[in-house]
This record gives sequence, C-alpha cells and structure tokens, in this order.
Amino acid sequence: MTPKKPKTHQRHQSAHLQPSDQYDSDVPLPPPQDVPLPPPQDVPPQRTNAELNLSVLQRHLPSTTSIISIAPYAVVYIFTSNPQNGPAWEKSGIEGTLFICQQTLAPMDSTERYSVVVLNRKGLNDFICPLSGDVDYEAGYIILRSTSEEGEGENIWGLWIFEEEEGSSTAGLREVNARIIQECAARASGNVSSYGYGVGT
Repeated sequence: MTPKKPKTHQRHQSAHLQPSDQYDSDVPLPPPQDVPLPPPQDVPPQRTNAELNLSVLQRHLPSTTSIISIAPYAVVYIFTSNPQNGPAWEKSGIEGTLFICQQTLAPMDSTERYSVVVLNRKGLNDFICPLSGDVDYEAGYIILRSTSEEGEGENIWGLWIFEEEEGSSTAGLREVNARIIQECAARASGNVSSYGYGVGT
C-alpha cells in the first residue's frame, strides 16, 4: 500500500513594498505657479444710527428727508368729550419712539413740511401728525391738533415725553422737543420762527 503524502500548507508570502526612488530622480520639477486669490467680496459699509433711523422712518413716511429730533419714549393721548364722563384725556394705545422730521417741500406751493411721528410699540397703528398752526405746551403735555379722519372737526392730541432727572441723557427732552415742534409748526404755516432752534437752516 502506497503511503499517503503528507499535506503541505502553502503560506502566503506578504509583499514587501520597495522604496520608491522617484524623489531621488534627477528630473527637475516644474516651478511652482502663483495661484491667483479670489477677489474680495464687497462688504457693505456700516450705517450710522442716524442713517438707520431715517431708513426706518421713510418706510412709514416716504417723504421724510431728515430727522430733526428724537425722544426715546412718548405716549400719545387723545382728548375726548364723553357725554357721561365729560371731556377727558385718554390713552390712544400708541406709545414708542417719537421723531420730529422734515419732509420734502409741498408739491403745490413749495412750502416747508414737518411732521411728528410716533412708531407704535404696542400695535400696528403709528401716530403721524403734520405740523401746522398753533402748538401748545401745558402741564408737561405737547398739544397738537389735526383734522379728523372723517374730515369734519379736529382731533386734539396730547404728547407726553418721558424724561429723567437732570444729569441724565433724557433730562429736559420734554420742553426741548415742545419748542422744536412749535418752531416747525410755525415754519410750516409760513410764520417767522421765534424759538431760535434753527430748524431747516
């Protein structure tokens, strides 16, 4: 009987990587090329607070050309004559930042135009009142008059401007803005200003 041949196991020999000599070649490499940098993106210039305020105001009153004065916080009251309770001041539901602004000249006769605007923080209805005629300042309220929406009679408005004690940034804002509003109303009415604030000059 022929003896069986012993089984042999074939081992896989691992391949040994030979070091490459391509970096030792005498062939010169091409010179590096300057890759142009992408052009810088246009960065819009930062706008000042005055420019931002004017842009916001022009959305509500497009004819605005400049802002004369700003009060950070004001409340708008309306004078009502209730048959039961009699005449009284009531809150109109409008309060926020107050702007005194100059507008483009009137298209018909080129007279100066000014308005008081209060951007409402409590609702969608803002207060926009063109200035003309007399403006009163009584007991801390700036009294304005405007034609009613129905076109009959007039509305009487009272503006209360928040101010702090002397030495703060808002000290005296109430009286200062009252004087400016009075001057703007006088100029819009064609009267010679006597308040000396130099509005529109």
